[in-house]
Parts: sequence; C-alpha cells; structure tokens
Amino acid sequence: MDYDLTRLGPREFEHLSQALAKCTLGAGVSVFGDGKDGGREATFTGVVPFPHEGQQWDGYGVVQAKFKQRSAGISSGTEWLERQIKAELNDWLRPDSKRGRLPDYLLFTTNVPLSAVPETGGIARVDRLIASYRSQRWDLKGWAVWHAEEICRLLDCHDAVRRSYAHFVTPGDVLSRLIDTVSDAETETAELIRAHVGRELLADQYVRLGESGAQGEHQRIRLGPVAVDLRASLGFRASPPVVDRAPIYEEAPDFYATRSAAYIMERGDTVLRPSNSDLEENRHILLVGGPGQGKSTLGQLICQAYRAALLEEGGDQKLTAEARGALRALREDLVAIGLQLPGGRRWPVRVALNDYANAILGGEEVSLLRYIVQKINRRSSERMTGAHLKRWLRIWPCVLVLDGLDEVASPHTREDVLLGISEFLLEARQMDADLLVIATTRPQGYKGEFHSGDYETLTLAPMDQGDALQYAERLAAARHSDDPEMRDTVLTRVKSAMEQEATARLMRSPLQVTIMSLLMERRARIPQNRFELFTAYYDTIYAREVDKPTSTGQLLADHRFHIDWLHQHVGLLLQSRAAQDAELDAVVADSELRERTQQRLLTETEDAGHAETLARQLIDAATERLVLLVAPDAGYVGFEVRSLQEYMAARALISGPEADIVPRLETLVANPSWRNTWLLAAAGIFPHKPHLRGDLLNALRALDSRDEVSMTLTPGAQMALELLDEGITRQQPRFHNLLVDHATTLIGQIPRLSLHRHCAFTLLDAAVHHEQARMRTEHALKDALNARDGRLLTALYVLQIWRTSRPGTESSFAERMWTATSARLSHEERAAMNTVSLIEHPDPGQLQQDFSVEEETSLAYYTHPHLPRNLEPQSVLAKFVDGLGHHPVYRSHPKDVRLDDVEVAIVEPSVPLDSHAALQAMGDDQALRLCLDVIDSQPITAWPVAMTFIQLLDFLAYPTLAPPESPRVEGVS
Repeated sequence: MDYDLTRLGPREFEHLSQALAKCTLGAGVSVFGDGKDGGREATFTGVVPFPHEGQQWDGYGVVQAKFKQRSAGISSGTEWLERQIKAELNDWLRPDSKRGRLPDYLLFTTNVPLSAVPETGGIARVDRLIASYRSQRWDLKGWAVWHAEEICRLLDCHDAVRRSYAHFVTPGDVLSRLIDTVSDAETETAELIRAHVGRELLADQYVRLGESGAQGEHQRIRLGPVAVDLRASLGFRASPPVVDRAPIYEEAPDFYATRSAAYIMERGDTVLRPSNSDLEENRHILLVGGPGQGKSTLGQLICQAYRAALLEEGGDQKLTAEARGALRALREDLVAIGLQLPGGRRWPVRVALNDYANAILGGEEVSLLRYIVQKINRRSSERMTGAHLKRWLRIWPCVLVLDGLDEVASPHTREDVLLGISEFLLEARQMDADLLVIATTRPQGYKGEFHSGDYETLTLAPMDQGDALQYAERLAAARHSDDPEMRDTVLTRVKSAMEQEATARLMRSPLQVTIMSLLMERRARIPQNRFELFTAYYDTIYAREVDKPTSTGQLLADHRFHIDWLHQHVGLLLQSRAAQDAELDAVVADSELRERTQQRLLTETEDAGHAETLARQLIDAATERLVLLVAPDAGYVGFEVRSLQEYMAARALISGPEADIVPRLETLVANPSWRNTWLLAAAGIFPHKPHLRGDLLNALRALDSRDEVSMTLTPGAQMALELLDEGITRQQPRFHNLLVDHATTLIGQIPRLSLHRHCAFTLLDAAVHHEQARMRTEHALKDALNARDGRLLTALYVLQIWRTSRPGTESSFAERMWTATSARLSHEERAAMNTVSLIEHPDPGQLQQDFSVEEETSLAYYTHPHLPRNLEPQSVLAKFVDGLGHHPVYRSHPKDVRLDDVEVAIVEPSVPLDSHAALQAMGDDQALRLCLDVIDSQPITAWPVAMTFIQLLDFLAYPTLAPPESPRVEGVS
C-alpha cells in the first residue's frame, strides 16, 4: 500500500522513524524523547543487521528524521531535503559544535518522495551530497536515506508499527481501505463501525435551539455554521471576569492559553497506545465549564470532526446523498472556524453520563464497554457484540467523550459510574488500546473525581467580546440566511448590548449569547442580569405563542398562571431530586406530572373531569409549543437545558410567603448542587423583591459566623463574591458596597489560589466602578498586609494581580503597597511568598535554588510532591498522609505524627490510602478537628499545608452531593 505520510506531523513522524529503526536495526537502538536531542532521534553502537547480510554496519550510528509539512512535488521535496541534510551535516562539523562525537553511520528518514532516476534523481542527488562531506575530518563509513517509498515498504514489513500508526497513514477513505486489509474476523467489525460513523454523522449534525427559544423552521440548525472553538486555560481555576471591551488584566500566559477543540485534536494526533506512547500521565482531557458554556456542544463538534476525517475522500459513494451533503458542509464549516480535520483519524463515541447512570440504576450491572455496545446497536439492523468492540479497540484508535459528570446527581450512582469508567480504562490499557478520553463537568461541586494522573484539565474561559460577537454573527447568518434585514437588525442590537457594561456581562457563554440574540429579534429592551435575561426569554417565547391565532394560543393566554406554576414546579421538583441520594433522572414521569397538575387544578375548579382535561392540555401546550419542557423519552418530561431548570427552580424558591424566602435560601446557600439556582434566585430578589435585599445579605453574614468551620471556610463571603461577579448590584451602590465589605473578608484568610484569583479580579472590577468599593478593598488589603501569617500572602497575591492590571488608580496603589511591604519581609515570609507562584508551576530545580535544606523539609516538600496543579482534595490527602510516613522527618512516627506541635493520629501509611478511607478511620468529628487544628497551627512557611487542609475541611463540611434540607414550595419538597 502507498501510505499517506503527510498526516503524521513532525513529532509522530519522529516516533514512527524510531519504531522502524528499532525493528530494522535491532533492539540495541536507543531513542530520544521530545526536546533537545543534539540532532538525534535515535542512536546505536556496535553491529546492527543493516544494510544487508554480509555488509553490516558496525560502529556508532545516528538516526535523524526530516518531516516536510506539505509536499508540493518530487522536485521541490528533493531540494528541501538537500537543504535540511546540508544544515545538519554542517552543524556536526562546526568547530563549536556541542553534538559530541561524529557518527560512523547516518540514517536519514523523510516523508519526502525521492526519484530513483540514475545520476539526476533525488536518491542520487542526496547520496552525492552526503558523500561530499566525507573527508579526513569525518571518516563517515556509511549512510542511508529512508524516503517515502522506502518507509511505505518498511510499514508493509512491520505489522505492529503499521497498526500503531494506521489512523495516520492509511490513505483515502480509511474505513473502506481498512476493510480491504484486515483479517476476515475484523472485517465484520470494521463494517459495523463504518455504518455507525455514517449514522452518527447524520444524527449529530444539528444543535437544538428549541432550548433557547427558537421556533418553527429555525429550531434545527446545523452545528457547523454556528460552531466556535472556545477558549480555555490549562488547569482547574477560576476565570477572571470580562469587563468592558477587554479583560481587566493584561495578557497572561496561563489564561486563554488555547482553543479547546484544536488543543484536544492535537492531543488526538499523537499515538496514545501504552506500548508506543511516551505520554505516561495526563493523556486524557477533563473539560471544565459552567452552565451553558458549551461543553456538550464542544464534545459534539469534536466527534463530528473525527467522523468527517474517517469518511473523507473516495468513500462518498457508500453514503446517501443526505450524508454526502452533510459531510461536505461540515468540512467547509470546520475550515471557516479555523479547525483542520484531525490528522489521526480516531473513531469517536459520545456517552452522556447521566444516561449511563440511568442504565446502571436499572438494576443490572452494566459495564461501560457493554453500554457503548448497546448504544451502537440502538439504530443498527446488525448487532455488535462486546467481542467486536474489543477487537476494534485493539486495532484502531478511539476518542471517547464522557459528557456531564455533574448531571449524575446521586453520590452512590456517581461512584458506580466512575467505577465503570475506571474499569473501562484499565481494560483498554490491558488491550493496549489507543484511547483518548474527553470528560466534561461543571466546576461547581467538582472534587477531583477524575484522577489527576490520568487527566489534564482544560477550564473553559468566559467568552470575550470578540468570541461572543463572532458567535452572534454566525448564529444570525444561520437563522436568517433568507432575511438579510432581520440578520442585520439582530446584529446591530447585539453589538449595542455589548457596548453596555451591564449587558456585556450577560454574553459570556454561548447559551447567553444565543438567548440574547433570539430576544433581539423581537425586542430592543436589554435585560440587566441573568434572572432578567431568562425572564425576558420566557416572556418572549410565551408572547410569540399567545399571538398566534390558534386554540393553543388562547389556552396559553387564559392560563398563564398555571403554565408558570407548571414550569416552576417541574424545575424545583427535578432540582430537589437531583440533590437527593436515591434520585437521578432529570425527568419526571408524565403520569406523575399529570396527577400533580390535576390535584392543583382540582382545588381551584372543583371539577375532576375539567381538571383532568385541562391538565393534559396545559402539559401538551408546554411541551409542544413553548418547548422549555420536552419529552426526551416516551412517558417522561424534563428540561432540555439544565440552566432553564435551575431558573425555574429559582423562580419557585422566591415565590410563596415572603417570610419563608430568605430562610429557604439560607438552607441551600452552602450546597454545591444548588449554587447556580441560588444565584439566580438572589438575582431575582434584587429587582423584584427589594425589601428582602438586606435580609439576604444579613443571612450570608450570619452563615460565616455560625461555627468554627464556617468561620474558616466563609461560604457566605464566597457567595457574596459570586453575587458581585453577577453584577446584580451595579445600580444599587449601597448593597454593592455591602457585598464588597463581606467579600473582602476572604483577603483575611490563608491563600486559596483559584478562589483568591477570582477574588482579586472581582474586587478589582468593583473598585474600578465604585469609589467606595475601592476604598473598602484597599482598607482590607492594608489590614492583611500588617499580619504575620497566611493573610499577608493572600494580600500580596491580590496585589500582584492588581499590579499587572490595566493602568489606573488601583494598579498604582498595588505597586506602592507591594514595594513598601516587600522591603520589610523577613526571609521566611519572602520564601513563602515565592512559593505562591511555584505552587502553580512546580519547578524542583528552582525550589532547590530558593530554599535551604531546612526549608525544603518543611516547605518545598509540601509544595511540589504533595500539591498537584489541580489541588484535588481526594488525591491530596492520600499523598499527604502517605508522605508523612515516608518523609525522613516523620519516618520514625508512622502512626502518631506531630506536625508543628499538632498530633496527627492517622492510620498506618504503609498501605495505599484514599481520602475516604483515611477520613472514615478518623471519624467525622475527629477529622474536622484535625483539619481545624492543622490550619490554625501552621507557620507562614507552611501555608501550602494549611491550604490543603482548608480544602479537606470543605470536602468534609460540605460534601459535593449531600442532600440539602428540602425546600417546601407549593407542595414540592
């Protein structure tokens, strides 16, 4: 076969060359990893079985790979290769060369084709060039050039290498070609996979805008025309708010570091087979993003891109006209947003984790592999088996999207889901499968369930103005391709909204931009906060249906009160169930909803027959016309988008007797499962129930003084920070300043980097817009700078961010305070301050330079080995506990450890531990006391220890999925 070597890229071509060199020259070949290699991809010393029997190379040899990104023909490729080889040979012979000894033998590999014409062909020209360097200075005994044709023949000979790189090098319609080359046992599997890819290409080609208020012929829009590649930062962190037209900070290398889809597909363009990959850790991707931020759509886009790559070229005749059209359009759309088709053509599978969880709840143990087989078979006339799938995973790379861990609400079921994923990954590794996993979750309540050693984290960033506008333009063009006037009207209004600070903050996610764009089709009034945005959206689509001269329109006009109750009731019911142990489905049975609605109507109509008929009509109108509620499965009703469910639940929370509203919210404020709903409810109180504003803020203050745990974790101050970020008090300076006062208490705490980064940017934003807010924040910073504990480091961390913000009063203040404080820091304080940056970018070499031996045992030891970038409490505790038993300082105290005069009684660390086992061994009260004592006792040089135990305290005090005290609203608990 003539293989396509252009897809590999320089890195994978180097790896391919190394693999072929080992197969051809023998196991004695030593290969070099990524980075500076002194002009060597591999070396050998001694006798090797090459070039042929009777004339074997014997000496020191070097292998070099030369990859040409685009081959424009044999002639230009030859000239390019001559230049590359000449440069390498000259580097060897330079007097100041640091490459070491001159090799006796050289082997060049290249994807460039060379002509075999005697004297004038490419092979002859390259041979003459290399021969010209033989001299008294360089006794070059032999050389060889493996050009494109030679490498193709070597791939024919070495089956294992060919299979490892088949998704790169198989030419044309890869699946059709594969069917011609695999064994009979694998042919059936390949045919099943090809049919599955074609079906999924069609099934996944649309985004559903019904969730955002789109109606009629505009509801189904192809994914490609509205897709955007979202920005993300590396690592798990809080993103800074976007203010005005640009971020309030200047360019920072760790924010907005990459485009998500491009980054993920670049990872997919590497061989991840365990036997071939040099990527031992973080080979998979965890994509973290807030509600409506586009995680699921991004996973859908990536899967479609891989399907387009698998089905490209030459195989169109095996597709229907509809599929061919979808394929061509998708390729064009990917080019339009700057995405290239993946070079490594992986087979994509997307699994909604809540669906997998529902399958587990069915009672039967369902492995993830079996579930994927069942998913493939749903729309297929031919049946795939687990054996088929295992054979396929052995021969062909896969990308697996695991979407929505946050949707799996039950903690017990979540454990089962995570166990199923872990078992699948272990089985895939044992099969030597080339697997890339992309998992998604919200940041709220995420406690590091995906192991940090297996997953690299990408955190989606808020859309900046440029990305938001690009998305709005693409959406308007797709929805109004036949109405340029409407398209221009919508874009003009959206641009106007972006120029206003309050509404620009409401367009930081694809869902928000979508809703705003749809609102701009009918109205010019611009909502001022997220609650108002959802309210305007709901009112708009409601009015649209009421205006229609149909019986349904009249029904909606006459029964708005009942329709509102229906949406709020379902939202609160599902949100409550999602936070309970035994409930998972984000749907309610149709029969249950009808019964509840009938009961409500019966109390008003006192006519059972009329109540039954009206309940059916109202539910049908809600699910078939308003389309906020949908029927995803026969017999069930739910919200298609969780953000809308949370909005309706928030409306329910702030309804009913007003004396109950703030106490009701107070019970939910610290629970991660209710965080977004709580914020929406608070955003509803400020414009609609202004007399409750003070009570709400007082409740947050009271929460932080309830007990020693809450005084340490300050959940109320964190929620005050979130409310500031929401921008709901911009027009009420008094309440805005009260929130700033409360949020600034976070400065008086030990550093928690992601939280305090968020704190720094949000308080800076508040200070920029309100003089009183600036003065209050500066006062809090001055107080913290006078401390001699972790508060000093927090204040310096905030000042560092302010110093690098845009020029102004705030950055000038930060510079003055930074300079004055730095001049009076002690050695220990300065060392501790330096680790604030080292903790995010661990560099063991720098640690050794910056700290003495004594400091390394007490500080650097905790900074690098025990605090991974993601700072996940579940893994940190195990490492910390285990490390106490093995570190020289504590080796003699395996059970009863004294850490800075605090006795730490922990189970024997010689066995593998996890956080749950360690905490269970302590008992809840003992574990809480341990965390508090360790936090309080740490000197400033051991702030990373204190920070870690603060996170563990949070993990203990507010478990991710602990059932809240059930709010009772309109009979819903």
